[in-house]
Amino acid sequence: MWWPANLVQVSIFRALHEKAKRKNGGLTRLKFLLTIFTSSFTYYIVPGYLFPSLSALSFIYWIWEDSITVQRLGSGLYDIGIGSFRDWFTVAGFLGSPLPSPLFTIVNPLFGIGTYSFMFFSPIAYWSNAYEATRFPLFSSHTFDYAAKTYNITLILKRETFNLDQVAYDL
Repeated sequence: MWWPANLVQVSIFRALHEKAKRKNGGLTRLKFLLTIFTSSFTYYIVPGYLFPSLSALSFIYWIWEDSITVQRLGSGLYDIGIGSFRDWFTVAGFLGSPLPSPLFTIVNPLFGIGTYSFMFFSPIAYWSNAYEATRFPLFSSHTFDYAAKTYNITLILKRETFNLDQVAYDL
């Protein structure tokens, strides 16, 4: 038995090496492969390469465009990104390509990750101001101090070894 991730390679090898007859004017395997390849390439090249800022757009912006809360929920660049066009890349990030996988292998991790951890508890904790969280951005690659200013990490690193200076850290 082949695991679904291997079915893609098996199908490609069969399309390239087996001679197929057209049934009632249908597509051969090779023509179907080229059609899918062209459409997949087109689907990726527009948002992923030519116009990557599409991931910042969200359809919930268009419904409630004056609400700051909705903008925080829907922003694909700086906040949660619910409904943005980057959702496909999120699915593909933990599963590889979700196309050859059975539905239960896609839905189970999505439900576990999306509902219980990030998509459910993070917004509740953020907007209820748990631990004064609203002082900080919801997503950021920067480090911050207690006053929500960018933290200067060179103050606590030893210059020679880039190890933590515990004395400076404790101050």
